[in-house]
Parts: sequence; C-alpha cells; structure tokens
Amino acid sequence: MNAKERKRPPKVEEWRGVGSLGTIGLEIVLSIAFGFFGGRWLDGKFGTEPYLSVLGFFFGCGAAVKAFLRASREMKAQAEREEREQGNPRPRYDTPDERKDEPPITKADDEGEGRGGG
Repeated sequence: MNAKERKRPPKVEEWRGVGSLGTIGLEIVLSIAFGFFGGRWLDGKFGTEPYLSVLGFFFGCGAAVKAFLRASREMKAQAEREEREQGNPRPRYDTPDERKDEPPITKADDEGEGRGGG
C-alpha cells in the first residue's frame, strides 16, 4: 500500500479544510499589504510619491483575487472528490411541510435504513 492509497482519518480531513479556509484571509491581507508597502518603498527610492503605492496596492488586490479564486477551485475540487468517494448525503433538514408528514429521523435513518435511503 503506497501513500496515495492510505486514507487520512476524517478529523484530519476536516481540520485540513478549515486550515485552508482560514489561511485565505491571511493571504489576502498580506498580498495587499506587500503590494502597497512595496510600492511605498519604491516611491521613496524613486521619488514618485503616490503612484507606485497605488500601483502596488492594485497589484496586491489582483494577487488577493487570484489567491481567493485558487482557494475556491481547490475547495470545490475537494468537495467533488469527497462526494465521489462518500456519496451525496441526504439533507439533514427538510422543509417544514416534509417534516409534518414523516416520522422523526432516527439513528437507523442516518445509517441508510428507513425513509427510503439506501
């Protein structure tokens, strides 16, 4: 069995998703800050006062958008992969009209028995 065939425990996968979602905010802030302060530093060197700061800010914003789109693609791919591997689970919460007609969800329902699942 090689490393690709081994599966991580479910908790590790959950925290991995949370970690990648949590770092996107930091990545956005740092991209914009580096762009702005890099432009400000260059303004001081070349004497082009607000222009390179503004340009750096916009480049930082572009890098932040690119980072956000990359993270969104990765999360979508991960969700699709999990759906292929685990299937598409039944929604836990139905509409109020559906809840009136059906008995409450039990442990057996969650395991795929009853209510037509499985």
